[in-house]
Amino acid sequence: MNIDVSTYKDESGKTLMYAAPSNLSPASEEYEALVKERVEKLREANPDMDETAIPVDLVTCSGSGLDPHISPAAAKYQVARIAKANDMTEDEVREIIKKCTDGKFLGVFGEETVNVLKVNLMLDGIL
Repeated sequence: MNIDVSTYKDESGKTLMYAAPSNLSPASEEYEALVKERVEKLREANPDMDETAIPVDLVTCSGSGLDPHISPAAAKYQVARIAKANDMTEDEVREIIKKCTDGKFLGVFGEETVNVLKVNLMLDGIL
């Protein structure tokens, strides 16, 4: 299943929406190529992370491709870039991420997650 996001462009043709679900098998060559492309883009966008392992959820998609949560490791991977882009210190960004991190369900089920929407709203001073 692929969503056509071509209608989500600004007046100059710049894409405004990148997320889209897929039904590609993790064993497919197309999926492998997508993951490699995402790794390259993340390395370019986060040069301070050098050869640090990229958290898997940054290069794969949720079932819908629109999940608003990422792992704490994925959020921490991007701290330097986010701080620089928002003219903040890395400690300020880490504090926002901490405030937007949800624990395991009932303290034992699932994994901790970071609500990206809340992080973005806090970075923009809306929350």
